[in-house]
Amino acid sequence: MSNKAISRRDFLKAAATSAAAAQMMGVAGAFGHSFAAAQDNVVIRKMAWGSPLEKGNIEAGLAAFMEENPGIEVQYIHTPDRYEEVLQTMLAAGDAPDVYKLGNYYTDLATRGALMDVTELVQNDPVLGAPDYFFPFEEARSTIDGKWYAIGSTFQWRMIYYNKATLEAAGIPLPSTDPAEAWTWDQFLDVARTLTVDASGKHPGEDGFDVNNVVSWGFFAPDVMFDNFIFSNGGKVLDAETGQYVLDQPEAYEAVQAFADLRLKDMVAGQAAVLEQMGMNAWQMLASGNVAMIVDGNWALQDLAKMGFDFGVAVLPILKQPATVASSSWTGIYSQTAHPEESWKLFRYLNTDDYQVGLVKVGLWGVSHQTLLTPEGIETWFDPAVHPENWLALENDYKFNYGHVLPNILGTLKTNVMLTQGLAEVWIGARSAEEVLKELTPQLNATLADEQSRATA
Repeated sequence: MSNKAISRRDFLKAAATSAAAAQMMGVAGAFGHSFAAAQDNVVIRKMAWGSPLEKGNIEAGLAAFMEENPGIEVQYIHTPDRYEEVLQTMLAAGDAPDVYKLGNYYTDLATRGALMDVTELVQNDPVLGAPDYFFPFEEARSTIDGKWYAIGSTFQWRMIYYNKATLEAAGIPLPSTDPAEAWTWDQFLDVARTLTVDASGKHPGEDGFDVNNVVSWGFFAPDVMFDNFIFSNGGKVLDAETGQYVLDQPEAYEAVQAFADLRLKDMVAGQAAVLEQMGMNAWQMLASGNVAMIVDGNWALQDLAKMGFDFGVAVLPILKQPATVASSSWTGIYSQTAHPEESWKLFRYLNTDDYQVGLVKVGLWGVSHQTLLTPEGIETWFDPAVHPENWLALENDYKFNYGHVLPNILGTLKTNVMLTQGLAEVWIGARSAEEVLKELTPQLNATLADEQSRATA
């Protein structure tokens, strides 16, 4: 979609005006009755998680929306902790926010009727419904049986962030954002060993190395990042065609074990508990040099760019092939909202360039609109004070060509908890990944089948 003739902002305003009547008729038709015209001072609630810095940037975007829509007040419910639990409680009470963020339990909530069907509204919208607006993957990840109940907020992926000074002091060439030049697993381990140092200056594998007295770790990654390496090893978490977990295959459990062994066997990765004992999170550990490299999502850029140290980005190390998990939270409208018209206006705004560009510019989001990856679009958000000079290779190539999207399958709301609990034994070395995943995978698939049968009964 070209925006050369008129500005994006002018186009959006014109589109919103011309399509308003049709959109509201669509909302009314979806529920079988009509709604009164929007009244002044209608209050709607939006809920999401995020860091304090993310909260501030989202509030700035919502302030811009309210300025353009003076009859609508948006109350932002920032819920950084136990978000899913809070949302489920609100849904059970019939008092969910009008517009809310949700994770990979999207299919479960849509099937339960917790989300408004916005298919006609999206398809008839001159901006959101244009075939060249979203990247093609958006429809694949955000529709269920061909219907839209939410839209991905952003295009997320995972990568390595590293402390430049730490790597340069150790004489290590900086890693690349080119997947063809990604570290192999053995190369990555060699680097991580070199960068892991105990109080006596020894490294893992050397006599006398004290894993309980490490002053600088080579690497850190949250446990939930294991799935990247399953894809890198040629495996999958869920098979889209069969709708089942395939974690009992060698490609999966070998990758999970390799990930766990970074702590257990190779001793190059710190545990989250160690970071907590030091009173720092992973970003702070990276900035201070107590950790040389971390795996995190593109969203970490927002906070790291404000921490006053020189860092770089790179593609993930590979087991067999370059791979990263490409994902997003979604945003949807509560199906029982008392204000569907106003909620649609906010929902629509949250999926326009006007809103997304601000969050991309500060480093929180990745681009999910084709308009923002044109040369003109890039100029609106690329900021050298935030984005490393080689960032565009990740936006234009890595996330698209090597990103793997987990399929939307009903039942994962429950199986996600089971998987987390099962893998906890692997992370502490109590059981092997092969043992746990061969035992757990049939249980996960049985739970999926049970949840799906309940939903269709």
